[in-house]
Amino acid sequence: MKIAITGAGGFLGTELLRQLAAMKDIKVYAFTFDFERNRETYIKSDNIVSVDNSEAENFDYSGTDVLINCAFPRNVSDETFAQGLDFIQKVIEKAVRDKVGSVINISSQSVYSQVRTLKADENSPAILETKYAVGKYCTELLINTVCRNIRHTNLRMASLIGVGFNQRITNQFAMKVIEGEKITVTGGNQLFGFLDVRDAVDGIIKVALSDCEWSEVYNLGTDTAYTLLEIAEEVVKTGREYGYNACSPIVEGEGKWHNSAIDCNRFFIKFNWKNSFVLHDTVSEIFMALKKGDK
Repeated sequence: MKIAITGAGGFLGTELLRQLAAMKDIKVYAFTFDFERNRETYIKSDNIVSVDNSEAENFDYSGTDVLINCAFPRNVSDETFAQGLDFIQKVIEKAVRDKVGSVINISSQSVYSQVRTLKADENSPAILETKYAVGKYCTELLINTVCRNIRHTNLRMASLIGVGFNQRITNQFAMKVIEGEKITVTGGNQLFGFLDVRDAVDGIIKVALSDCEWSEVYNLGTDTAYTLLEIAEEVVKTGREYGYNACSPIVEGEGKWHNSAIDCNRFFIKFNWKNSFVLHDTVSEIFMALKKGDK
């Protein structure tokens, strides 16, 4: 089996390579501009071939069973953002011309309102509140149009957490505990739907290896949402397990409402899948890595 992955140097792509490296019956073509970050994975895995991003638009995708698009411009200038979307379009169009078997596009729960009252399911309206959400939704529309005659799907991922993804509050809280700082939360009732990156990749691989028909969109996450205060308390509790004398979180003010929880039952039933890691597992891994200095 042949799998091509764009965005292989990112947080999700790196974990995808790590898990696929153990599957010797799968040949992986990993497109990235960040080869050095994944050098150990590439060198140790004979079934993974690194390909520079500059070659992605002209790569021969014939014989490729699945293209997994993890590429997406984030935290970049407006010009680079546009260039990133243009890159995705050209790669997808070339892959379809070459008769790629199927396409999995990694999307995001951010296409739903972030101030929703209930968990969002796949029938919830897209409410695009950020440039990131607009880009993700436009990429979904591109996939559905260009890939209309081949098997394809868009996986709207819950917010990913894990070692090294320090933009998440889980990691930020853990660093505060290690540095002896107090954790202060505003409000505390805001809801977050998190997904360990290891589970995210396990779910993606489950889809890639399936031989069933796919819907155009699936939510991929867990059936558990955590309040901001619960997350802070979990980090403090886990920090104490690692020997840090952490104070209980301080709650002040009301806080702006936020809800990123998603309903993933469609995915659970279709692929007979459930997540393996709960919040404590992820936070424990984060502390372990930070204690070793692996930030």
